[in-house]
Amino acid sequence: MRKLGIALVVTLMALAAVGAAGAKNAATGGTLNVDLTTDVDYTDPALSYLSTGWELEYATCLKLFNYPDANGPRASQLVPEAASGFPRVSAAGKTYDFTVKVGFSKFSNGQPVTAASFKAVFDRIADPKMQSPAGAFMSDIVGASSSPVSGVRVKADHLIVTLTHAAPDFLARLAMPFFCAVPAGTPHDPNGVDTPAAAGPYYIASRVPNRSIVLKRNPFYKGTRPHNATQIVYTIGNSLDATYLRVQQGATDYAAGGIPPASYAEAAQKYGINKGQFWVKPFLSTAYLAFNTSRGIFKNNVPLRKAVNQAIDRRALLAQSGYLAGKRTDQILPPGMVGFRDADLYPLKQPNLLAAKKLAQGHTGDGNVVLYESNRGASPLRAQIIQYNLQQIGLHVDARLFARAVQLEKEGTRGEPFDIADEQWGADYADPYDFVNVLLDGTNIQASNNNNFAYFNDPKFNTEMVQASLLSGSKRYSAYGNLDVQIMQQGVPWAPRSNANNRMLVSSRFGCFTYSSIYTVDLAAACLK
Repeated sequence: MRKLGIALVVTLMALAAVGAAGAKNAATGGTLNVDLTTDVDYTDPALSYLSTGWELEYATCLKLFNYPDANGPRASQLVPEAASGFPRVSAAGKTYDFTVKVGFSKFSNGQPVTAASFKAVFDRIADPKMQSPAGAFMSDIVGASSSPVSGVRVKADHLIVTLTHAAPDFLARLAMPFFCAVPAGTPHDPNGVDTPAAAGPYYIASRVPNRSIVLKRNPFYKGTRPHNATQIVYTIGNSLDATYLRVQQGATDYAAGGIPPASYAEAAQKYGINKGQFWVKPFLSTAYLAFNTSRGIFKNNVPLRKAVNQAIDRRALLAQSGYLAGKRTDQILPPGMVGFRDADLYPLKQPNLLAAKKLAQGHTGDGNVVLYESNRGASPLRAQIIQYNLQQIGLHVDARLFARAVQLEKEGTRGEPFDIADEQWGADYADPYDFVNVLLDGTNIQASNNNNFAYFNDPKFNTEMVQASLLSGSKRYSAYGNLDVQIMQQGVPWAPRSNANNRMLVSSRFGCFTYSSIYTVDLAAACLK
């Protein structure tokens, strides 16, 4: 999903206060309506991992550190939230001592937020029964493989976390929704809790899967973050065409699931770009085809993986997403990510079928490929292009379309019988670890809720990923830039295809538009005109 690469400076607290003061002048009250084409995967912060779910979690979560409700560069600058300030860090960089504000806020059930509330988060995530995707982000905490976590202790109002080694990106990881406060005693349910108690500006009052989600103001919230609308109501299941019409008519206020790809050019012409209703912002992301390297035709078959990279038509695949969708790529890291270095690896303008056929010769097995694809937006059209492209090198593609949450659940289950997954990853935080280690380190593969959809598990690269994660400064970013290129030249777990823009359509009554580079539209800051 999204986040980091930030200087942790005390003056950021003052900047955050300025943003909060501005938000207080916004109009309050009313119901903000949001349309989603397909449901979020979970509303439980320990399991939620769709961008639409994280947008929701930003309005409901209270974390030790968070990002300001602000536009522009300030939106990506980490500031203390439940923590009273930046932690005391040991000389070796392995022990973090956080002071949690006493009486700062309460959960929506009236229970106070304490240091123990955050200890409960780590213990819950670490429980193997949860199969939380957050495990990849806390594997360097002492004792994180079992619950309770021995490396996380509470002493009065202090939360003390001990790491196995210094980690330059640790604070940014704690700002992810996975680590938002939960009351002690929250069930360790691998299916998630639909309406967990929340300590942020809003809480989830109700959820009917695949139909609706209702957020209401947390009556016990005492923080400075905005909470303008009285409630935020999600309607789930309308088609993209219906949502586009509903936004224009004012029946809904935000097309959170997007609009028809062919309609983006019309929306830009009708409303202008970044003038009030149609917004286009850069998004740290990479869209890619993940080869399932654990089974089937792509297992131990680097030549065929390279052949697909030569055969796909990246221009046509991106064109299906419509006007201003993004730019083509053949690399893991997006260009805006520190450490990225441009390398000419695979064709971006048009397929190189001569090279593709040469690489594929003798490596196509039975010629059958199962593609898992979403059934929404441009995805079915991309599936048709992939079918045609791979047919040129002797592969028959069986495209299977699913609701997005179902697609992710299936692809994240080890042993699921697919060969290619059409995927996109938005940064959890702005550090290359989040693209390389999180998506490709084979030591993090578990039974379910995996992010490594390629099931890539190369001992050499696993070791190099860990080594890169221990570095800081220019050495860190240079190591990741090299890994990006080497993995795509030697291991080839993906066929990267594009980097995206975020295109957002809101109604004429949607005010106080605030864009988070981490969570996209800031629903807590939104107001009704």
